[in-house]
Amino acid sequence: MSQHSAAIKEAEVAGTLFLFADPDEVKSRRKNWREILRRKCCFIRNYFHKEDPEDKRKSLVKKNGSYRVYMAGLNQHKRRYLADLYVTLIDLEWRYALAVVFNVFLVSFLLFAVFWWLMAYNNGDFDNLNNPNHDFCLLGVTSFAGAILFSLETQTTIGYGMAYPNASCAATLPLLYLQVVLGFFVETFMLGLIFVKIARPKYRANTILFSKNAIINLENGKLVLQIRLGDLRKSHLVDASITGMIIRRHSTPEGAYYPLYQFNCDFTANGMGDKVFLLWPVILTHIIDKDSPLYDIRPPDLSSEKFELILYLTGTVESTGETCQARTSYIPKEVLWGHRFERIEEYDIGHSRWHIDFAGFDDVVYCQNIRHSAKELDAIKESGTDHRGSDLSLAEGATSLTALRYDLTSKSSMYDHVTVPRSPRKERPY
Repeated sequence: MSQHSAAIKEAEVAGTLFLFADPDEVKSRRKNWREILRRKCCFIRNYFHKEDPEDKRKSLVKKNGSYRVYMAGLNQHKRRYLADLYVTLIDLEWRYALAVVFNVFLVSFLLFAVFWWLMAYNNGDFDNLNNPNHDFCLLGVTSFAGAILFSLETQTTIGYGMAYPNASCAATLPLLYLQVVLGFFVETFMLGLIFVKIARPKYRANTILFSKNAIINLENGKLVLQIRLGDLRKSHLVDASITGMIIRRHSTPEGAYYPLYQFNCDFTANGMGDKVFLLWPVILTHIIDKDSPLYDIRPPDLSSEKFELILYLTGTVESTGETCQARTSYIPKEVLWGHRFERIEEYDIGHSRWHIDFAGFDDVVYCQNIRHSAKELDAIKESGTDHRGSDLSLAEGATSLTALRYDLTSKSSMYDHVTVPRSPRKERPY
């Protein structure tokens, strides 16, 4: 017996027991019966429900760029969507869009079939099928099914067979003209809808890759947040730019509280500013300075801090000229402190070209045991001493952070929640 059948059998037994029990037992039996049903229904629901890994992230934006924000309390929102009908149809899921296309054509065929059938009925065509002297409006149409077929042949202009209109009937030409013109508009609108859905630039974002994790490390004496970005296509985005923001709680001295406050988070691609040239994967870098929303965040804070990093890559599709936007997000547990992206570029001497290995696109290596925030590092840089008494100290005679020594052999518990992919490949020289 399957688990589903066993659950139903157990519920039936529990439901019939209290029918012959005492009043005191009825209450307890009913409670147990409801509890059994609740547990078994939950089991059946979970068995058929496919769990979305994104549900555990608790983020505003999914890794694929779609939003996880539910709008409630909207007044007359359906009327507003209908006022913007074309965009509403374009934004529909494919199964609903195809259903709309099939139903619109079906309704138009049936509507004009009714008109043709009424015209033939008023002319007495169906009562004089065997009368050779009767002047028919529709020759060869003897039923409503024949009227549907005639309507389809007229609107699609595939040509008439045994059924065709009679020009001597006064209503034939106006109705024929009306169906041909309206059918042309219906076909244009529906085919345009399908074409626009297929050619939407948002699908171009599927070939844009963001690294699985964001990393924080020291680079050029500054604490930086880095993300790897790549493009799978050979036709790249034109005039692409990157924008980042941090979403976290914010309150003002006046008592105003914003649970989803947006902080600017500037990223640069090497020395190009916010402009991105994606002939090969690039490292996006955000310098954590006094203007950064991450200025006072320390490694242990990643397990308790609540914020979300959202990135937008905007550019023009080279082949179509349309604007495309790719999005992704990172939550605190997806930020690796003291790591660096492993190099995936190597020069192929045999073919005299650069080789990019996307198999290691998400690979990172542990490089620095940084236990301080950017704010604390700035204080250390200014004072030359470590107020926290950790393993971070300035070398003798050092004047910059580049001379800081780290104890790379010790690992704090702040990395216990992180699983870092290790690449077995050896370092390749240029």
